[in-house]
Amino acid sequence: MSMVKVLQERVVRRDDCERLLECLLDLRVEALTQSGYVTGESLFKGTDPVTVLVLATWMSEEHWEAWKTAEARIEIVDIIAPLLLQDTTTAVYRMALD
Repeated sequence: MSMVKVLQERVVRRDDCERLLECLLDLRVEALTQSGYVTGESLFKGTDPVTVLVLATWMSEEHWEAWKTAEARIEIVDIIAPLLLQDTTTAVYRMALD
Protein backbone atom coordinates (compact mmCIF):
# COMPACT_ATOMS: atom_id res chain seq x y z
CA MET A 1 0.00 0.00 0.00
CA SER A 2 1.18 3.51 -0.75
CA MET A 3 -0.24 6.86 0.22
CA VAL A 4 -2.51 8.62 -2.25
CA LYS A 5 -3.44 12.21 -2.93
CA VAL A 6 -7.05 12.78 -3.92
CA LEU A 7 -7.75 15.98 -5.85
CA GLN A 8 -11.35 17.11 -6.17
CA GLU A 9 -12.31 20.20 -8.13
CA ARG A 10 -15.64 21.94 -7.64
CA VAL A 11 -16.98 25.07 -9.32
CA VAL A 12 -19.60 27.25 -7.61
CA ARG A 13 -21.04 30.74 -7.92
CA ARG A 14 -19.48 33.32 -5.63
CA ASP A 15 -22.77 33.52 -3.71
CA ASP A 16 -22.59 29.79 -2.88
CA CYS A 17 -18.94 29.78 -1.84
CA GLU A 18 -19.59 30.28 1.88
CA ARG A 19 -22.08 27.38 1.99
CA LEU A 20 -19.61 25.18 0.11
CA LEU A 21 -16.90 26.07 2.62
CA GLU A 22 -19.18 25.04 5.48
CA CYS A 23 -19.83 21.70 3.79
CA LEU A 24 -16.13 21.15 3.07
CA LEU A 25 -15.38 21.77 6.74
CA ASP A 26 -18.07 19.24 7.68
CA LEU A 27 -16.46 16.73 5.29
CA ARG A 28 -13.04 17.32 6.81
CA VAL A 29 -14.36 16.91 10.36
CA GLU A 30 -15.95 13.59 9.36
CA ALA A 31 -12.81 12.50 7.46
CA LEU A 32 -10.73 13.05 10.60
CA THR A 33 -12.63 10.16 12.20
CA GLN A 34 -11.86 7.82 9.29
CA SER A 35 -9.10 5.25 9.29
CA GLY A 36 -6.31 6.22 6.93
CA TYR A 37 -7.04 9.95 6.63
CA VAL A 38 -3.84 11.98 6.86
CA THR A 39 -4.57 15.59 5.91
CA GLY A 40 -6.54 17.87 3.65
CA GLU A 41 -6.59 21.42 2.36
CA SER A 42 -8.82 23.61 0.19
CA LEU A 43 -7.47 25.96 -2.47
CA PHE A 44 -9.42 28.68 -4.30
CA LYS A 45 -9.05 29.96 -7.85
CA GLY A 46 -11.01 32.70 -9.55
CA THR A 47 -13.63 35.11 -8.37
CA ASP A 48 -16.97 34.31 -10.01
CA PRO A 49 -17.40 31.44 -10.54
CA VAL A 50 -15.05 30.14 -7.93
CA THR A 51 -13.08 26.96 -8.52
CA VAL A 52 -12.26 25.10 -5.31
CA LEU A 53 -9.63 22.38 -5.28
CA VAL A 54 -9.60 20.03 -2.31
CA LEU A 55 -6.42 18.05 -1.83
CA ALA A 56 -6.63 15.13 0.61
CA THR A 57 -3.96 12.64 1.61
CA TRP A 58 -4.93 9.07 2.51
CA MET A 59 -2.74 6.21 3.73
CA SER A 60 -3.93 4.06 0.80
CA GLU A 61 -6.39 4.00 -2.07
CA GLU A 62 -8.40 1.45 -0.08
CA HIS A 63 -8.83 3.98 2.73
CA TRP A 64 -10.00 6.59 0.22
CA GLU A 65 -12.43 4.12 -1.38
CA ALA A 66 -13.92 3.31 2.03
CA TRP A 67 -14.41 7.03 2.73
CA LYS A 68 -15.80 7.68 -0.75
CA THR A 69 -18.68 5.30 -0.06
CA ALA A 70 -19.20 6.21 3.61
CA GLU A 71 -22.74 7.27 4.47
CA ALA A 72 -21.58 10.39 6.34
CA ARG A 73 -19.66 11.57 3.27
CA ILE A 74 -22.50 10.84 0.87
CA GLU A 75 -24.94 12.86 2.99
CA ILE A 76 -22.70 15.94 2.82
CA VAL A 77 -21.91 15.48 -0.87
CA ASP A 78 -25.66 15.41 -1.53
CA ILE A 79 -25.91 18.85 0.12
CA ILE A 80 -23.01 20.14 -2.00
CA ALA A 81 -24.35 18.87 -5.35
CA PRO A 82 -27.02 21.58 -5.91
CA LEU A 83 -24.42 24.31 -5.29
CA LEU A 84 -22.18 23.16 -8.15
CA LEU A 85 -22.10 24.60 -11.66
CA GLN A 86 -20.63 21.34 -12.98
CA ASP A 87 -19.90 17.85 -11.72
CA THR A 88 -17.06 17.40 -9.26
CA THR A 89 -13.93 16.06 -10.91
CA THR A 90 -11.84 13.61 -8.90
CA ALA A 91 -8.32 12.35 -9.54
CA VAL A 92 -6.35 9.93 -7.38
CA TYR A 93 -2.56 10.01 -7.47
CA ARG A 94 -0.25 7.49 -5.80
CA MET A 95 2.79 8.87 -4.01
CA ALA A 96 6.01 8.24 -5.93
CA LEU A 97 8.56 6.16 -4.09
CA ASP A 98 11.81 8.02 -3.53
